[in-house]
Amino acid sequence: MEINKKDLLPLSFLQKSPYTGSFQGIRYRIEKQEEGEEKSLLVYTWPEPYAFSHTPEEEKEKKSFPFSEKGLEEIRLYLSSLGNE
Repeated sequence: MEINKKDLLPLSFLQKSPYTGSFQGIRYRIEKQEEGEEKSLLVYTWPEPYAFSHTPEEEKEKKSFPFSEKGLEEIRLYLSSLGNE
C-alpha cells in the first residue's frame, strides 16, 4: 500500500506551516527548512502512538528532500516504503 499524492499537502501549505500525518504505524512531520537562500523539506518519522512533541528525540529519524514537486514525490515514496517494512 502507498500514500496517495493527494494525502500530502502542496508546497504552498508547507511554505507556511508544518504538516503531520500517519501511515501504517509510522507518524511523520514535513516542514520547510531554510539555510541561507536554500530551502528543503525536512521529514521526521517515528513510531506510533505518540505525537511529535511527546516522542523522545532518539526515536525520531529525519531526512532532507528538495523543496519541489519532485521532492514531494520522493517523500511520498519514502514514507510508503517505511509503511511497507
